[in-house]
Amino acid sequence: MGLIPFSTSREDTMLPSPLSRVARARRIARRAVVAGAALAAVAGQLLAPTLADARGSGSSKPHTRDSVVTANPLPFTTRFEGDFHGGIKRISNSLMTCDETKPPVDPAQVSCLDARKGLGPLPINNKYEMKYVNIDPGSIGPLGDPIYSASSADLGLIDGSKVRYARLYWGGTRGIGDTVLPESQIDEVYLKVPGEAQYRNIANDQPSIGYITTTDESSYQASADVTDLVKNAGNGTYTVANMDSVVKPHSWGGWTIVVVYENDCLPKRHLHVWDGFQVELPDSPELTVDLPGLQTEQSGPPAAKMGWVVYDGDLKWTGDTLAVKSTNGPRTMFSDVNHPADNAFNSTIEELNPADAFTRNPTYRNNFGYDSDTWDVSPFLRDGDTDIKTIFDTTKNGYDIGVFYAWVNLDGSTDV
Repeated sequence: MGLIPFSTSREDTMLPSPLSRVARARRIARRAVVAGAALAAVAGQLLAPTLADARGSGSSKPHTRDSVVTANPLPFTTRFEGDFHGGIKRISNSLMTCDETKPPVDPAQVSCLDARKGLGPLPINNKYEMKYVNIDPGSIGPLGDPIYSASSADLGLIDGSKVRYARLYWGGTRGIGDTVLPESQIDEVYLKVPGEAQYRNIANDQPSIGYITTTDESSYQASADVTDLVKNAGNGTYTVANMDSVVKPHSWGGWTIVVVYENDCLPKRHLHVWDGFQVELPDSPELTVDLPGLQTEQSGPPAAKMGWVVYDGDLKWTGDTLAVKSTNGPRTMFSDVNHPADNAFNSTIEELNPADAFTRNPTYRNNFGYDSDTWDVSPFLRDGDTDIKTIFDTTKNGYDIGVFYAWVNLDGSTDV
């Protein structure tokens, strides 16, 4: 599999983006096929079989560990790092939700509308018929195909900010059972930026897409450099459309744009973005993901935040945990008011600090298998740290890890 080389420079560094792997003619053909498949998927929801048991099914019966059919895990490596006055902002949203026109697959659950609010005993995607989120029905994409999935989020950098790097990540359920989408159907999405009425085609620019196929389900993450687009468009509403996922009970999917920016009004910081694709399967040994290249001060208590993108975590389905250990610090279990210690990944896109919040459409409390969050990691770090280990574990759930980003103050300030 293709690997992304680790960047070791302490100066502002980022990896170049290769040219798109697909020609326009291939894109046109692909979009025609995908549009037809999407319409068929929507119609096929009426006949979709119920998924009896998969990652995070919530079954009270013992869960047999999924057998891996094929996989392309990607190691976590540096995508961007730099030391300057600035910060990291991320905007994101889900692209799959429950189908409000159909009853729950599990009669014990609340209605879809209540499940979106996070109500009910176990409002997870296994228990509901799923569908694409689409805030832009009837619109046409740049290649003439219909928009069948779309959600948006608003970027709001403070005045005087200069975008240094921006990357779009998208991922979803590539397959359930014997239904697995081809790579040509998951390697592109549409993006509409502020000030423009038309979508742009965005192709994965990694050497390879991270994915795993098991006997129960398949999943993936792709990504692309969108620095120039975000630099030119600036603040406003970003809409991601036509991300593909299998549309059945247990489907999930979403997108995140991570934006690194410079602003002289903010503290001097070390800013870092890592990405990859690693999977913690149900009832597997804990998984450690090393995030090297972190930088803290040599004296004074560290002040820092970290964020992540994780797929297929479930609201109220406990057993998935996250522990962190920095170079000089103890191993500590993560939790906050939004994340219990035994449910670190609970289908949330939430902020404890209003400065990190953003507007999105739709705004569901329960994102049915998509997590994009930030939290204050100051208590977990120590002076002179140069890396942080993130340790994942689960009992019956299982999830995919896709992105980490962090900013650490270097000037003694405590504002994060």
